[in-house]
Amino acid sequence: MKNWRNSVQRWPNILLLILGTLAGCSGSQRTLQYETRPSPWKIYYVRTQHMSVGTTYHYEVRFRGQHFAIPKALLRSLGDIDELESVTAPETVMHAGDTITLVFSHGRQEKGGSISYGGRRVVRAQALDETTVSLRGLDGRGAAVIELQPGRP
Repeated sequence: MKNWRNSVQRWPNILLLILGTLAGCSGSQRTLQYETRPSPWKIYYVRTQHMSVGTTYHYEVRFRGQHFAIPKALLRSLGDIDELESVTAPETVMHAGDTITLVFSHGRQEKGGSISYGGRRVVRAQALDETTVSLRGLDGRGAAVIELQPGRP
């Protein structure tokens, strides 16, 4: 009789252990969507499976082999922006693969400390040289230059 009670008392602990393990399980699958010989850009479609929240999808970008992210200070966002809703690489004579268009949503940190939804943004990223990328809005205004560290993955 004692053994039965001991095993019944352990079930909640065992269930919590199993649920905790399952909640932490996740897996990611990256698929290369865009790569051309003259272009410094690679675009990946990422599908992530989380046991607790389901499946999420986003795009990631690499510039000359480096992980590309828009620094948080540039848009006063909560973190660097590296998970994108959409990415396109227009192949035109003017740009010849050096420019991509990024679409993302972000939260902004206001001066008083509050957080507001910054909205959906669309910007063009253009490679200027081996380590420098220019960001501009679709209207061509609001230019910012991001200097990447050479050789950083």
